[in-house]
Amino acid sequence: MDLTARELMAIAISRELHDHELVLTGAASSVPLAACLMAQAAHAPGLTVLGAGVYINPTRLVPEFTAGWDCRPQAVGDMSDVFAITEHGIDVMFYGGLQIDRFGCVNAHTVSTARGPLRGPGMANTALGHMARRTLLFTERHHRRTLVPAVEFASVIGHAYHGRTRAELGLPNAGPAAVFTPAVIMRPDGSGQLRATATLDGRPWPAVVEETGWDPGPEPPPFEVTDAEVHLLRHVVDRRGLLRGAAKPLTSHHLAQPREMP
Repeated sequence: MDLTARELMAIAISRELHDHELVLTGAASSVPLAACLMAQAAHAPGLTVLGAGVYINPTRLVPEFTAGWDCRPQAVGDMSDVFAITEHGIDVMFYGGLQIDRFGCVNAHTVSTARGPLRGPGMANTALGHMARRTLLFTERHHRRTLVPAVEFASVIGHAYHGRTRAELGLPNAGPAAVFTPAVIMRPDGSGQLRATATLDGRPWPAVVEETGWDPGPEPPPFEVTDAEVHLLRHVVDRRGLLRGAAKPLTSHHLAQPREMP
């Protein structure tokens, strides 16, 4: 099937989400949001999604959660709700970043460049990465600049940091369960290092190894999708083709049209 990397990532991530879980996505999160909407429609009707923390159960796929996009949520909270939810606990938190290292540490704050430090987006509450039952990491770039041996700054700790494990650091949750890139799905091995468990876009394995900042292990089998998953994604969740790059930018005219549920 002629699927884009973003579509493959969305399908793969959707399988990680379970019924009755509480999931929080970041602000620029069309791929995780598509995965959440797929899971709700397919196997997890009781999944609760907090888009950017404050949009409760969005029903429409948008490129990012800003005031200009209408995700048609069931309700809207505020930032105080985000922090309150953190204290009560969530099941899954999504993270991307400037860097992800071999143990699943995430750097969303700063990296060094030839011109000096490059500032990243940061995040509202890094505690979510250490209090959610597990985290799911994703990046839309499979490149050595992103997938590094060790992050320069740890915004969120993975399975180890500076030679100390999560248990030794006193972190109570499970940490990153998987990393999704356009090329592979990676999961932690017994030592907490991320190893490839499936390939996604079919690029040659030596190219994957070359663009990974650590040894991802031997070439794993390809990720297989079903016709039902493709139909659900393209004809229910992403009818405008956002993940295929086919969607035109929304305008006020589009937003003024009668609402269409997915």
